[in-house]
Amino acid sequence: MILLPPALLYFSNAILFISLFTRLPSIQETMQIDKAMLGLALLSAPVGTFLALPLAGRITDRLTPRLTAVITLPIVALLSPLLTVFSLPGFVICFFFFGFVRTIFDVSANMISAGIERRTGVKVLSRSHGFWSVGLLFGSLASGFLAGEGVSPTIQQSMAAGLALLACLTVFLLMPADPPAVAPPVRRSAYVLPDRIIILICIMVFGLCIVEGAVYDWGIFYLREVMGADPALAGMLYAAFTVGMGATRMAGDMLRDRFGALALIRLSAITVAAGIILLVTAPSFTMAGAALFLIGCGIALAFPLAVATTIALGKGQPSENLAALALTLMLSTIGVPPLLGFIAEHVSLSAAFIVLLPCVFLSFLMAPVAEGKRPFRLRMR
Repeated sequence: MILLPPALLYFSNAILFISLFTRLPSIQETMQIDKAMLGLALLSAPVGTFLALPLAGRITDRLTPRLTAVITLPIVALLSPLLTVFSLPGFVICFFFFGFVRTIFDVSANMISAGIERRTGVKVLSRSHGFWSVGLLFGSLASGFLAGEGVSPTIQQSMAAGLALLACLTVFLLMPADPPAVAPPVRRSAYVLPDRIIILICIMVFGLCIVEGAVYDWGIFYLREVMGADPALAGMLYAAFTVGMGATRMAGDMLRDRFGALALIRLSAITVAAGIILLVTAPSFTMAGAALFLIGCGIALAFPLAVATTIALGKGQPSENLAALALTLMLSTIGVPPLLGFIAEHVSLSAAFIVLLPCVFLSFLMAPVAEGKRPFRLRMR
């Protein structure tokens, strides 16, 4: 039962997210824009994230994580159908608020999982994120089926929004209220600046996180335009990515105890690199699905390990450390969607994935940070 509230929140959030991104080709067609312009439009959500981060930790502390989550996720749910009907200017504005509110929700959901670990001693953080992956799997399969049946993106997002509202109501009724947090007496700056360890953590997972974002943004386009899959088959192949992610995250807490964070980051980077190479050379739908499965396995533990490391090694308020982590990751990746959109439009979708390989190698090199060790330590004899 202790896992039920974060499981419902992560699951329904993932349904909203993947339902939107798997229908991007239809939304792009409605807006009548090319991939480069779509990449720029997708930049509006990170801008919303940037402006939300100064408030995310404070709102979560003031309202408590439980109340913050059940207020913000319904707002995200109500915004999501609007993204399917607006022209480009309306999409940009709505996607900005989508990113703004969803950022506050993300901090509160991670704080709920971290609070359960702190109170009970039971590791649930990776499994909580695992239910995000389960939601991605369910959502991608359902999205492929609904697209194949001709259901409009607007109706699909409305259905996803209804599920999220029901999940929030259940969490509100079942989860006991948190005690109100005591506000610190010192005056804090608007933006929580990351300290050295948070910057190093962000560099460590940077390569893995941008690959995850690339699959969300361009995975369906790759399957449909390069591989030639129809909407239903593309949804099924995309599900292989979410299966790999979900299975790995469900086992993540056990793997973290058994093998340690350093080994997991290195293995993740190797797996992602292998998946990218296999994807861009895949001769068949089966091989493309296997490649996406490998990528899903590889990126699965990046953010849960980053959150766990931040909570364990960061200084000050955990909520503010998580906000600083999210801020730094967002700033480091903010130019990636338009860059990949430009490459996809003017070179190829395959090239958009290949250029990510050096960043994945950087994550491999930075793996010691996951255990509080220095990367690139040279031994002089």
